[in-house]
Amino acid sequence: VVDTYPLLIQAAEGPVTDTACSALLLLAREVHARGYKVAQTGEGSDEWLAGYPWYKTHRLLGLLDFIPGVPLSQFARRAYLRLTGAPRFAWSLARRIQRTNGGRSAWTDIYGLMSLSKLRFFSAWMHETLADHLPYADLTPNVQRIRRWHPLNRALYLGARIHLPGLLLNAKGDRVAMHSSVETRYPFLDEEVFTFLARLHPRWKLRGLRDKYLLRLLAERWLPHEIAWRPKAMFLAPFDSFHAERVPAYVEQLLSEESLRKTGYFEPAAVHHWRQAFRTLRRGSPHRASMELGLVGVVATQLWHHTFLDGSLADLPSRAQSRGPQSNGTPIPHRAPLESVRQPESSLATHHAPGRGK
Repeated sequence: VVDTYPLLIQAAEGPVTDTACSALLLLAREVHARGYKVAQTGEGSDEWLAGYPWYKTHRLLGLLDFIPGVPLSQFARRAYLRLTGAPRFAWSLARRIQRTNGGRSAWTDIYGLMSLSKLRFFSAWMHETLADHLPYADLTPNVQRIRRWHPLNRALYLGARIHLPGLLLNAKGDRVAMHSSVETRYPFLDEEVFTFLARLHPRWKLRGLRDKYLLRLLAERWLPHEIAWRPKAMFLAPFDSFHAERVPAYVEQLLSEESLRKTGYFEPAAVHHWRQAFRTLRRGSPHRASMELGLVGVVATQLWHHTFLDGSLADLPSRAQSRGPQSNGTPIPHRAPLESVRQPESSLATHHAPGRGK
C-alpha cells in the first residue's frame, strides 16, 4: 500500500484517502500484464440499491425518533461524538448541512464522522481560507424537490453525486485502470438500469436491514442461497500502514515540520501528536478508523502537493519544479489555488467514505 501510493497519486491526480485504491492500481497492472484490455466491474450497485453499511446505521438511528418532536437519534449522535472524544463543533453547521441537502441522510452521517479530521488537522490558514464554505452547496441541489423524497432516496442521491464520481469512478475506477491501459465497463451505470432502479420503492432496495434486496432476489435464481444472501463485505486496505514502525523515507519527509509548514494545509503539532496517539485507540473502532483515515488524508494531500505543485517536499519524482528556499534559508510558502483546496471530491474538505462492495 505505502510503496504504491506515489504512483496512485500520479494516476488519480488528486489526494486519495482510501488506501484500497492502491490495491486496485496493482490489480489493473496485473490485468494488463495478463493480456486483458477490458474489465467489467460493479460500481453503481451499492449506490442504487443501498449496499453500504451506513444505510443500516441510519435506519437504526431513525427508530429512536418514535416520539414526534423529540429527536432522540440526534441526541444519540451527540452522545457518541462526546464519548469518542471528537472535536467540538457548532451544531449549527450540522443543521446547515441538513438544510442544504434537504434533510438528514446516511451520507451526511458518515461524511460528518470522517470530516472531523478537518477540525483535528487543518491549519489556521486552511480554516480561514475555507471559512464557512460548504462543499455540499457546490452540488446546487434542488432542495425543494429533494425534501419530498424518501430519506433513503435522499441518501442515494448524495452517494451518486459525490461518492460515485469522486471516488469509485476516479481513484478506484477509470484513472487507476487506464493508468495500465485497462478499460472498465459498468453495467449498473447503464441508463436503462438506473432509470428502472430509480423508480422502485425504497423497500426493494433496503428491506429492513437487508441491503440490495432486489439484486439478491435476482441472484438467487442462479446462485446458491448462501451466496446470494451472504453479508456484504467491504474491500479495504489498512489505513495505519503510513505510521508503522518502518515506513518509506518519503512519508517522514512529507510529514516533517518543514514540509507541513511549507504547504500550510495542516498544523504540524496536531499531525505529530496523533501519529503517535492514535495507537492508544482500540483497533477497529470507528474513532480509530476516523483518525487513521484523517492521517492518510494528510499524507495524500502532502504527496499530491509534492507531485503537482512543489517537488521539494520529498525524494520522489515530481511534475512540478522545486520551490527552493529563499536566500535567508526560509522556505517559500506555497498556497494552492482556492479551487483546488475546495474540491469536494478530492480534499479533506469532504472525506470519502472507505470501501467498495464485493
